[in-house]
Amino acid sequence: MKDSTQNRENSKNSTLLMFLTLLSRLLGIIKARVITTAFGATSTADVINVAYFLPNNLRKIFAEGAITSAFIPSLSSNADKTFRNKLLSLMLCFQLILFSLIIILFIFFSRPIFAFISDFSGDELELGASLLPYFIVFLAFISISNIFAAILQTDRKFIPYGLAPLFFSITLIVFISLFSEKIDAMAMAYGVVLASFIQLIFTLISVYKRGYKVHVDIDFKNTEFKKILKTWAIVVSSALTTIFSQQFSTYLASTLSTGNATAFSNSMIFFSTPYGIINAGFITVVYPLLTESFSNNNIKRFKKELQYGIDGMINLFVPATIIIMFLSKEYVAVLLQNGKFTFENTLLTASVTYYLVLGLTIVGLNSLLNRALIAKNKAKFSFVLIAIQAIIDVILSFVLIKTIGIIALPIANTISFFITLVIHSIVLSSDINFKHTISIFLQTIAANIPMTLILILYKKLFPLWYIDGSNLINIFKAIVLSLILGLICLGSYSIFKIPFIQYFKKTKN
Repeated sequence: MKDSTQNRENSKNSTLLMFLTLLSRLLGIIKARVITTAFGATSTADVINVAYFLPNNLRKIFAEGAITSAFIPSLSSNADKTFRNKLLSLMLCFQLILFSLIIILFIFFSRPIFAFISDFSGDELELGASLLPYFIVFLAFISISNIFAAILQTDRKFIPYGLAPLFFSITLIVFISLFSEKIDAMAMAYGVVLASFIQLIFTLISVYKRGYKVHVDIDFKNTEFKKILKTWAIVVSSALTTIFSQQFSTYLASTLSTGNATAFSNSMIFFSTPYGIINAGFITVVYPLLTESFSNNNIKRFKKELQYGIDGMINLFVPATIIIMFLSKEYVAVLLQNGKFTFENTLLTASVTYYLVLGLTIVGLNSLLNRALIAKNKAKFSFVLIAIQAIIDVILSFVLIKTIGIIALPIANTISFFITLVIHSIVLSSDINFKHTISIFLQTIAANIPMTLILILYKKLFPLWYIDGSNLINIFKAIVLSLILGLICLGSYSIFKIPFIQYFKKTKN
């Protein structure tokens, strides 16, 4: 009964986070539409996307992934407020010093850095070099904001944690809408700086309301802080490896004809939307519990929390994959096809999206199992697995892009992650109930058959309604279609007694 109650609490927290993340992702899609309407699939848009890709990837080091992966285990190990205030102050001072140096570096060397990460020249190279320093300031504000967010995550205060990114998206949407015609690409530069600063202020206020206090502290010889830095250094190596792989993919896309880099970048929106929503719902909830369970030597609870995450991800990633594969053209058209973004751009972006979402479940489970390794103090081995994935991805991308073009990038990504998922599963075999996991997967596949059959019928009856692109009627049609599919999936899951749905049902004491 205790396990059932914990699973119900986890499910409610996961659902809350997924809802808030859904709002954030929807705003992200609107943001992408505003950007594509303003800049289209032109060379300016390609420059913006390539320049933004580097700092956006560096968030994995300084914000969303690496630093929080290292910080949260220490926070979870001790609930004393004085202890946590000390760590928070140390982390903030460290970040401020580090980013001051990085910003100076990018101010003076932005041109050679952008030349290295892209294939642009002339005016396009100069534009990219002028954008990079602003994007690094954005990275600094977001990273500091995520230090405060780690406190909220550990304290299980998921509402302010989930609301913070909404402020970023809303601010950027408004700013680009108002100023893109006046200052062109610099609207993106100024907009992300302002938006990230507002997100930082919101998380700062939320943490202060929890009673935390920050002071200047440069006692970087502190034992617990050194432990955080050691773990962070390992996870940073992992993140840098992933960034190199993804940056290489972006570089390969930029060597193709105009529009391919933007198509690859836009396809990531339709991948990262379900990926980010579901990951936020499970990893954000489960990871602090995994670190706490392992630090307390509660192996039974560790296994239970990990299995909860695996089951839930399978339950939700599978239908998301099916829906986006069938509706990739529809979603791209109704959300992005406007202004300078043409139907040909829609078809190219949709083809990349189709192959990219094939690996949605695989990539999601990799992320969860990698966090489980870090929670078990196996960060070094997690780096080895990430390096293997990156090497395979780079080799396959380089070889395949010569023959099949831009779709080589998502295909290589899926294959490389599948190989590392197998290795992850072997390493964590003592913590995973494989018989149960296979049963959940087959049960989930069976529960999604009705929705799949309806999608097949829909494609035959309504093949090209989206061809005229983004307008209110088509957006409404896409929303209604998605809601109908969601209700069908929900009903089917209830009939098939899918675990994530069952956790919400009341149990008798």
